[in-house]
Amino acid sequence: MKKIQKTALHIRTAVKVALMCASSLQFAYAEAQAPTLKIQGYTAVNGAFAKQQRTDNGKGGAPVHVAIGASDLYFTVTGKSANGMTYSYRINFETIPGSSAYVNKNYVEFKGGFGTVQAGSVAGPENSMTESGSELIGGANGIDGVMPSVYNYSAGVIHGVTYVGDTKKSSKIVLYSPEVSGFQLGLAYTPNTSNRGNGEKSNAVGDSGFMPGNSSSIYPNGKTPIFGTNSFTAGMTYKNSIGKWAYALAAVGVVDKSKYVDPTIAAQGAIPVNNAKSYQLSGSIAYDQLKVAAGWIDNGKSRVLKGPYTGSSTTDGQKYLSALSTSGTHLGNAGKSWNLGTSYTYEAYQFAVAYHRTDRKTDAKNSASSDIVCTSVDLNALQGLKFFGEMDLIKTKTNDKAVALQQAYMNSEKKGSTAIGNNSGAVFVVGTKVSF
Repeated sequence: MKKIQKTALHIRTAVKVALMCASSLQFAYAEAQAPTLKIQGYTAVNGAFAKQQRTDNGKGGAPVHVAIGASDLYFTVTGKSANGMTYSYRINFETIPGSSAYVNKNYVEFKGGFGTVQAGSVAGPENSMTESGSELIGGANGIDGVMPSVYNYSAGVIHGVTYVGDTKKSSKIVLYSPEVSGFQLGLAYTPNTSNRGNGEKSNAVGDSGFMPGNSSSIYPNGKTPIFGTNSFTAGMTYKNSIGKWAYALAAVGVVDKSKYVDPTIAAQGAIPVNNAKSYQLSGSIAYDQLKVAAGWIDNGKSRVLKGPYTGSSTTDGQKYLSALSTSGTHLGNAGKSWNLGTSYTYEAYQFAVAYHRTDRKTDAKNSASSDIVCTSVDLNALQGLKFFGEMDLIKTKTNDKAVALQQAYMNSEKKGSTAIGNNSGAVFVVGTKVSF
């Protein structure tokens, strides 16, 4: 009888323990959250008009240019584990009619006490960890918006505020540390900047359709882009606030092993170019609704030819390399730029102004530069509805060698385009943005 009672006691104890474990497990699963879908998006439609000295390439005349300046649709699936880690899958459709890359981003993300890990086609720290003055501009996004669509940039002038070697949305792995005492680190590794998805491994020739990190303002030939392998990006930010004051500092650098391979002269192998070594320093300070920010980019000699081309000049690719050498581009650099901007928010209005300057040596003696002042006014009329106006004053300067080089390339393309010398003018933009 005692044995039976003892056995029954063990069974009751085991049942209690099992029930306690089940209850604990049920609680853990209750804390976890199954993946849910969230859809967001926006579109901006604007009308732009430019008054400029050079009206070549169809950019003259009175008609206003109506365009979709930016338009994206985001699908984000997010779940949460019992220990608080979130896991997400995000896809970003660029919904501009006729855009070259309809799927702009596609990546997975894991976020928790360890920081953030991203893998897939996504932008890296060189785009996410900056605080420049140009980022304060609203309207149609200033120098990185509709302006290049209506203004004739001078040959050889750097466009926008991107690095030479920018990995854009190429396939990569990105790590962001947790923020500790205001500091955060960001690291990214991109095996090949011309790979953006399901393409096979190939370090022989870059994907010319993707335009990975090569600027037409440095080399006119966009069909044979210089790409990078073993690209590393590192960034660090520091942010803090005291009362109504807030400030931030950021430093980001990009390095890679750059390759210039022209399919028409593949037998020669890669053309020697300098590896990408670019960096940006930026910072901002804000008081209540007033914010001031500035940024500095130095591209050094990133992806500039290491020396003159000495091969034959039979194919179009060889003729192009000979033209680059004759122009002395290997003696120039990839350019520098800096900016300073401020913004102020008053009720539903946001006012902003920014100055942007670029300088680049196109050969040993000559240079190309730009001076741009962007101003914008944004009105948040209703939730998800914005109206904006933008006025940009721009002056670009170049030299005869840079113009001749770009004209030679345009002639080979047989598109009837004209390389632009010195130019100046104003760009006016009005539009609306709807988001949800």
